[in-house]
Amino acid sequence: MKTKLFLITISCIFLSSCIKDFYGSGKGSDELILSSENYLYEGDLEKVYLIGEIEILDTKIKGADEKEKENLVILRSELQQRLSLIPNLDAVLRGFPVPCDIPNGKCVPVRLENLIISNLFSQTKVVIRTVDGEEISTIEKLSPLPGFESELQYAKLTNKNFGKQIIIQIEKIDKDGFKFDYSVIIGQ
Repeated sequence: MKTKLFLITISCIFLSSCIKDFYGSGKGSDELILSSENYLYEGDLEKVYLIGEIEILDTKIKGADEKEKENLVILRSELQQRLSLIPNLDAVLRGFPVPCDIPNGKCVPVRLENLIISNLFSQTKVVIRTVDGEEISTIEKLSPLPGFESELQYAKLTNKNFGKQIIIQIEKIDKDGFKFDYSVIIGQ
């Protein structure tokens, strides 16, 4: 009897230990499967970019004259406002697996296959390059993320052989026609 209870307990722990690490229906299915090792959230990439730009502006503001300082402070304020408008993936997905060390930009997920993008944008173009400038993948078509159609979109990446460091260039247009583009380097 003790052996059966022990085996049941171990089985429950084993079966539930990986549940938090993926979203989807499992292997053998055509449905989207997301794990902490196979996707990036574009909003996190934009946060990395904006935080870096704000830090650069802070440095410029310290050495600027009054007129230039005024313009830089306005630009900094606009970037901070943009940063505050980026949807937090945790708030939408509650309990969803979080990709490697994003938003710190320190790694490329092990099996990068998907890019998740907010549904606030009507058009998005993503180009992924090596640090040497070689184009690896281009994305222009997004699909609604199953189960989160009103909040998120996703794209399957065509090439899955990324190195430890990549450049991701993103151009997107929101529903009001505002265009925003940036690029970030992620990886070691």
